[in-house]
Amino acid sequence: MARKKLEQDLAEQVQSEEHTNGTIKHDFKKIAEIMFWTPAKGESYEKLFMRMGKSMYDLPHHEIVDIVHAGGLQQWAETLRVDSQKELYERLFNAMRRTVVDPAFQDKKKMDEFPPLTNFYYLAQTLDRRGKHHSEAESISEVTWDTILARKFLDERVAKMFGNEPDKQKFKEANDRAMEVWGFSAKDMDAIRYFVCQSRHEGHNPSMNKSIYLWGQEKQTGKTTIARAIVTILNGDKFDNFGRYESSLKAELQYNDHELPLSAYCNAVLLDEAMPKDASKTYGGVKQALTSDTTRYNQKYKSIKTIPVKRYYFCTSNEPATDFIQDKNERRFYVIEINKKPKQISFKEIYSIWKDFCINAEPENDWQEWYNSFEFADGAGTRDMNEVINELILRRDEFFPDGKTYVTPVQIARLIYKNEPSISQKQAVRSAMEEIFNDFRVASNPSNYRTSDCYSKALELYNELSFEDKQSGKIAEEVENDLPF
Repeated sequence: MARKKLEQDLAEQVQSEEHTNGTIKHDFKKIAEIMFWTPAKGESYEKLFMRMGKSMYDLPHHEIVDIVHAGGLQQWAETLRVDSQKELYERLFNAMRRTVVDPAFQDKKKMDEFPPLTNFYYLAQTLDRRGKHHSEAESISEVTWDTILARKFLDERVAKMFGNEPDKQKFKEANDRAMEVWGFSAKDMDAIRYFVCQSRHEGHNPSMNKSIYLWGQEKQTGKTTIARAIVTILNGDKFDNFGRYESSLKAELQYNDHELPLSAYCNAVLLDEAMPKDASKTYGGVKQALTSDTTRYNQKYKSIKTIPVKRYYFCTSNEPATDFIQDKNERRFYVIEINKKPKQISFKEIYSIWKDFCINAEPENDWQEWYNSFEFADGAGTRDMNEVINELILRRDEFFPDGKTYVTPVQIARLIYKNEPSISQKQAVRSAMEEIFNDFRVASNPSNYRTSDCYSKALELYNELSFEDKQSGKIAEEVENDLPF
């Protein structure tokens, strides 16, 4: 239906156009270069055209001249100013359809007047007979937009927005204002500065890529608005266009390998609520993607290509990162929890704060040292380990009874999980015991721990707990004991 409408609109346009009567001025220089004509000294290209005995009424639409002069549809597409791949597709499709019906090519006697233009007509005609106008336009528009135009226009916008020298005072004021409004710590702001600077740093080492994971269960904290403002600014755009830079984990991991991720033509990408709780099947791909600077692109109707990408993701979620990160800890994320409702300020001020922050942020001299200064993000492994540590402390009498010399992680795991524990559950117990009881392992058999020493350490840690932690543990134990099974 969309193609039929394009064709109808084009037919009406061609009928109404008077493209050979002077209403559209031809570029005679382009025509001369296409025909390999050389003007005499002081001769204009228009006079050269007339000297060659040609009539401008024999010329096709000026757009066809532009295509041939550029070297073909692909090269012509690269010169266009368009706002989307869809618009580029329409320009290409219309150009081919226009060529097929252009009056200049309907008179067989005059078709040989401009052989290069006629050759393009034959190409368009052949594609039309094979029903290939759509696929040709789609193929060229996709690769041109994804690999050339989108990045070209992005670079132009970014250069314009970040053209001035950084202002240290403006940066400090924006930094302090952000901490005041949203309650961020100094380290949180430093992590956001790192995120901003890596997107602007040419030749940034992808192994040091750092994504932000901003989360909070409290509603109306403004986390998505913050992310939208920062990501939009890093792409040199205004806040109204934030939707252009939002993607999903599915798209970024290229579940459909015919589509490029947004990271191929954006400096930063927002993943809003894109992280699944059950990430066991996808997390390996996530880790690989986050520290890569290329991706494979299986373009429709073409061969597979390797495309550069910038994997800088600003993630927002209502769930903690430990529900997503599968490992014990993760260096690829910096996690910020936000549960404070911010001061009421306008979208304009929010954008202004983060714009001043982003365009005036400067990196540290030593990227490696800066990267190493951030703590790793805790993952599911750390969460499970901490839960077991809490169990070991609160249920010490059960796990480390008098009269028993040694105890093993497997024995503890069976007591905690009742049934035969899984591999991950056994690993959580082993990690927990290594964390707090490592000094009490038996040298001759490291899987054995001295029971009395473990009990003493657990009691020591219990005495260090806050009253609230002790009460929560007591309540949990009472609930468990009251269960009818």
